[in-house]
Amino acid sequence: MPGIAALTILLSIYAVSELIAQRTKSVFSTVLGIAIILLAGFWSGILPRSLIEDAQISGFGNLIVGVLIVSLGTSIDFQELKRQWKVVVISLACVLCAVAAIIIIGPLAMAPEMAVSGAPIFAGGSAATLIMTTTLKEKGMEYAGTFCIVLYVTQKFIGVPIASLLLRRTAKAFREEGALVELYSARKADEREDGRTGPLALPARFGRPSVYLAKMGIVAVIAYYASGLTGGAIHYFVMCLLMGTLFFALGFLEKGILAKSRSDGLVTFFVTVLIFSNLATTTPQQVLSVLPALIVSALLGVGGVTLAGAVGGKLLDVPFGLAISLGISCTFGFPTTMLIPQEVAEAIGRDEREKTAILNYLLPKMLTSGFVTVTIASVLIAGVVVNML
Repeated sequence: MPGIAALTILLSIYAVSELIAQRTKSVFSTVLGIAIILLAGFWSGILPRSLIEDAQISGFGNLIVGVLIVSLGTSIDFQELKRQWKVVVISLACVLCAVAAIIIIGPLAMAPEMAVSGAPIFAGGSAATLIMTTTLKEKGMEYAGTFCIVLYVTQKFIGVPIASLLLRRTAKAFREEGALVELYSARKADEREDGRTGPLALPARFGRPSVYLAKMGIVAVIAYYASGLTGGAIHYFVMCLLMGTLFFALGFLEKGILAKSRSDGLVTFFVTVLIFSNLATTTPQQVLSVLPALIVSALLGVGGVTLAGAVGGKLLDVPFGLAISLGISCTFGFPTTMLIPQEVAEAIGRDEREKTAILNYLLPKMLTSGFVTVTIASVLIAGVVVNML
């Protein structure tokens, strides 16, 4: 197939999937839509299995992913993490307990490589998924790679119902506390300017999309060589996150720099489609065969989150339902971490004052938890676990 035709088909699939996600308020996620359409197309013969290769996605996608992860480092707000320290502790404890449960107990019911590769996927995030699927493909473990993709595209349906139910119970108890409702209904959203300062900050005249792209590329190159100096002990993608955070703190990178480069949509498209490159060689039998491992991973992951959430919530005086919701956010991340509190506030609040209070109470906590689990923890965990394969 001509390259431009293949690229156009993939762009159209991506667009349709985003529209579906928007229409369903991200319950039916973009990645799930892409996976279903590609599998249906490949299995029916409507789409050639060489589609992704014909579109030249693999080469550019593998290169640009470092830039994407560097940009994630600029989203780390240490001041907000400090304010929400209880959320950070509980979220990390939950995701680590879930990963440990899958890796330690999982091999009793599935192949060890499936448990090891699936654990970081449960921790959330496309970056973690890309780390695992890329490594598995290099090692000739495509079967485990298929399992990772199936877990990645379906895990939202594990976490969303749990978080929605428990946050509704939390909100009902919260609205009966008059003092808390009064306190949170009066709070305003925290609005801060992104005035970057630091020893490496460039003058305002350098604030152009081309310069933003060049700076992210420079940091990605530094991360590449820094990873090499560790002998691969720290994965390149993990180093990209760390270097992105460092150079953001030094003022060299701006907050949300990828969006400012006006290329975030295209970069996200290439990286997202790259994750699904394994689907071209996936058969219906392979997908069905990984379902038992999917169920085991889900049960162990939820069990780990529940255990850590119950203990952490008790020790830090955080409601049980809220603690579990913070941990299970690893299965869906943003924007669902924003949408669920909004829906809960609208459904449980009996008037505008209660709705505002519930939203102000839940939203910052859920946003922080999703960021901690999906953006930070999942990448770091994948970087460690990948060495166990």
